Amino acid sequence: MLPLHSLIDRRPRLLVIALGTAALAAGFVTMPFWDEDEPRFAAIARTMVESGDWVVPIFNGELAVDKPVLMHWCMALGFSAFGFTEFAARLPSAIAALLTALALLRAGSRWFNPATGVTAALAYLGCLLVAIEAHAATPDAILVALTTWGSLLLVEPFLPDRRLTAAAAGDSTQPITRSAISLTRALLAGGLFGLAVLCKGPIGFVGPIVVVLGWTWLNTLLEKPEQINPVQQSLRGQTAGLVQHFFRAGLPAAWQTMRQVRLLSVTVAMLAVAAPWYIAVGLRTDWAWPAGFFFVHNVGRFVAPMERHSGGPLFHPLTMLIGFYPWSCFLPLAVVVAAGRLWRSWRTGMAVSSDSQTLRCYGLILFWMAVWVGGFSLAATKLPNYIMPAYPAAAMLVAALAVEAARQPSWPFPRWLALGIGGLAFGGIATAATVLVATFFGLTGSELAAAVGLIPLAGACWLAWSARLQPARAVAVMAGIGLVYSGLAVGPAAGWISRANTLPGLLDEAHTHAGGTARVGVYPQLTPNIVYYSRGLVTQWQPGQTAAAAAFLASGADAVVIVPEDHFAELAAGLPRGTGVVGRTRPLFKKRDFLLVGTTDPTGETSPRTAATGSLTR
Repeated sequence: MLPLHSLIDRRPRLLVIALGTAALAAGFVTMPFWDEDEPRFAAIARTMVESGDWVVPIFNGELAVDKPVLMHWCMALGFSAFGFTEFAARLPSAIAALLTALALLRAGSRWFNPATGVTAALAYLGCLLVAIEAHAATPDAILVALTTWGSLLLVEPFLPDRRLTAAAAGDSTQPITRSAISLTRALLAGGLFGLAVLCKGPIGFVGPIVVVLGWTWLNTLLEKPEQINPVQQSLRGQTAGLVQHFFRAGLPAAWQTMRQVRLLSVTVAMLAVAAPWYIAVGLRTDWAWPAGFFFVHNVGRFVAPMERHSGGPLFHPLTMLIGFYPWSCFLPLAVVVAAGRLWRSWRTGMAVSSDSQTLRCYGLILFWMAVWVGGFSLAATKLPNYIMPAYPAAAMLVAALAVEAARQPSWPFPRWLALGIGGLAFGGIATAATVLVATFFGLTGSELAAAVGLIPLAGACWLAWSARLQPARAVAVMAGIGLVYSGLAVGPAAGWISRANTLPGLLDEAHTHAGGTARVGVYPQLTPNIVYYSRGLVTQWQPGQTAAAAAFLASGADAVVIVPEDHFAELAAGLPRGTGVVGRTRPLFKKRDFLLVGTTDPTGETSPRTAATGSLTR
């Protein structure tokens, strides 16, 4: 068996695939869909398979305008191959996460060294939010894979491969290569961006193209010593030189950048992939879908908070410290170090020094993070997963500096290192405390899941004891901590916690009560979990429509109605003879029970039962 360092140098792809697959596989335990998004998206994909209409997204008989179609297609393919199971719906996200890790392996190996590529790939897979989204029936992991690969295809020609010999790759001290990228590469990147637009809308093209064009343009301005002087003047407070330089060199450089990147070819390829479906769904829905998606779920979300998802300008940087955990403990240090090196190089005119390629890589990584985090910080609607496309850049940054530091005689920045180790330990304690506190608010019986917090706590103790003596091993241990922590947090621990997610179990009980597949109605609250696990259309009645609900119950023994307990009195007076409460459960984080109303036993007596919480995979 090859030792670890030999695997990194000789079989890095095998190492990443093996460890990444193991970590991802640990998360695929049997548990029902979480939250509102997973069952909603899965229900749309299920409708596509059952109806044969893969063009128009439909949720419970109504047009669904919140997301484009690629994610639904991926889930529908999973359903077609593996049946209507949670595993089938979540599998595309796991595959996408592994593909993103392989993109980081490729980029890190080319731009730095194989150890950095492996570390970046494992750091990405080992952070908390990536692990969650890699096991979720949502579009975010797919979007990240497409935008990451597309962006790397466009920037690679401007960053020589360090694995090649000097004769083959050229002198790394030379400025950025002036030739444009190939047409094939531009079309391939544009096609990936087109799929990203099919996954989550215009941001799948706008976000990565701003990263690529902005970084290339800046490097075009800074690649020659005579062009750096105005920038140095601006850094010393002489902004007039920078303004003059922009009009004299910035505008021509922008035109040159668009030609180098082949922006027209990239855009045409993107439109060729994305436009046919947008046109088709527009024609099929009399343009109701494009109007709802673009004006409500794009423009609307940017200018005003939707669904109470708001936050201040620091929302995304702060939530990234949680989502990128455990590697976020060292991310602020990595950002400060990389930004400091760039600052010093610009001030001293060393942008074309012997370390120019490393500086360009740091500039790309920081600009990549700034575009995604800064851009979504301007939007009124905020959610932690919005900035997931910045996570690959963050993983590359911490990996590059960690590997570099581990190869030095002594560990640099010892105080920062101690602070990061302390943050790692604090995160473990916070994980355990969060689970324990949540048991008082709905996660009943989930106390054992708090044990996952012991993993980073134990890792922090080991790092505090031996990091200075064994820096290379410390990086490997940190990668292991991330993979084990994230794998167990979204796998066995999440599976244990999912026992508190009892609403899907109530639907399972409804089908058992009906002797097959129940016809389900709700009064008055409809949730995506009810829609998906009902296996068909769900009828909803608003307050005051009790007569219609009663008539539905009287229509057959397979008819059931789900009603929150505080609304049951409204139905009770008009219930048909022989019907009553046949089941009840307390949905996760709800303050009241949901009641299952249906035909009672022949004696007319009701028989309340607790919803089953066993395996719900079908």
